[in-house]
Amino acid sequence: FTWLPQRTGLAAGIILAGCGAGAFLFVQVQTFFINPHNLDPTVPNEYDSSEKYFDDPGILRRTRQAYLLTAGIYAVLQLIGSLLLVNRFSDSPEVNIERNVETDKLLKSSKQRQSPTSVQVMPTADEVGPRQVICQRAFYYLWLTSMLLSVALFFILSLYKSFGMTFIVDDHFHAIVGSAASVFNSLGRLAFGYVADRFTFKVFKLNSTALVSLCLITSVLLLSFDLTMLMGKPGFFIWVCLQFGCIGGTYAVFPTGTTRLFGKRHFSANYALVFTSGAVAVVIGAIVATSLQTYVGWTNLWFFPAATSGLAGMLAMSTRYFNV
Repeated sequence: FTWLPQRTGLAAGIILAGCGAGAFLFVQVQTFFINPHNLDPTVPNEYDSSEKYFDDPGILRRTRQAYLLTAGIYAVLQLIGSLLLVNRFSDSPEVNIERNVETDKLLKSSKQRQSPTSVQVMPTADEVGPRQVICQRAFYYLWLTSMLLSVALFFILSLYKSFGMTFIVDDHFHAIVGSAASVFNSLGRLAFGYVADRFTFKVFKLNSTALVSLCLITSVLLLSFDLTMLMGKPGFFIWVCLQFGCIGGTYAVFPTGTTRLFGKRHFSANYALVFTSGAVAVVIGAIVATSLQTYVGWTNLWFFPAATSGLAGMLAMSTRYFNV
């Protein structure tokens, strides 16, 4: 955010686009390493005959080896990335030194002018730390909206391939879908990051434009996901890519919202508090997804995440009526 202070949404989108684009390569690497001959799963699930598992000894052996392969690659990439991290600096070191000296003088002068009986001023947005954040109503709106939307995204991430394998038994095709979806994931982060900057928080402190759009689009895609069984590979490909575009938007909108609401100085700590909603969402999603898939099947499964995404959108829209 220090590099693009006036475009925090776009900055978040650019940085996080790299995270989404990583799967473009590694989905292909993992699939072709584990299942190079595109073998089909043969062992049916005892609770759901439409869901099958692999039992080929080669696939099972290479699955364990894939963890070591990707761990080594990730370690090298993270080392290179950490070496490239630098703080923003001006062209002239003397300018930075002069600015620091002037800042120190202003701070000392301000302290000298303050009287012992002066009224304590509430911290500005850039001074709101975690202790103040948890006392603000806006934080709980943002946290709850994030949690509801994260439940829907958990269903997409964890179940889209299992659902697709029930009517498209082609492991290499699903690898292509995953790679293409990662591209849309990156594009979604950039697009929603731009929207978050373009339609700022001047009307509402929560960015209704980007956030409501994200929630409602996700809800519609989930409600209609079951129709891809009639559309085959093309429909499934398009729906998954659009859903991953919404997933990417989540990682651009909420960091931007945290910055706009609570400032940049304590962004890391404040966003860490907001991000705890994801941990709760994973637990809820894991419990509900297992039960729903067993009792209602794939046809009705997607109504639950569509409902949570819709509720998140309604909550984002309702913020205009609250002093948050």
